[in-house]
Amino acid sequence: MTPDRLPPPDRQFYYTLPSAEDKAKFLKLKETERKPFLEQKGLWAKWMELSPEEREAAQRGEVKAGYKEFTALMAWGSPADTQESKTPERSVRFHTFIRCTSGPRVGRWVASNLACDGTSSEVEIAVENGIITEVKYLN
Repeated sequence: MTPDRLPPPDRQFYYTLPSAEDKAKFLKLKETERKPFLEQKGLWAKWMELSPEEREAAQRGEVKAGYKEFTALMAWGSPADTQESKTPERSVRFHTFIRCTSGPRVGRWVASNLACDGTSSEVEIAVENGIITEVKYLN
């Protein structure tokens, strides 16, 4: 099985798994075994912490300022890049996500623009205390 064959939201959960080993295990699980696996990894709890509005937005691939960081991960998968800016007063994480805008993977969120085999656009989100504070469309 490939992640593309997983039904939503299982497909989105796959992309939030922290390691390649976890992803490989997840693909081999029966449908009834997926939720317990996600509970064990702590991802199901993060999903349930999202408001119904955020869960629906994540499934549509929409992210807004004020949403929890996990909403973006469920909407767009793992970020292509993450930077952190720390001062004594605050810490802000900046995640960059890449979406293919042409080519065979049009509409998909990828780890590198080279994976698009066409054009791409980037979205950067700023996250402070687990909450998205800004969404910037860079291209």
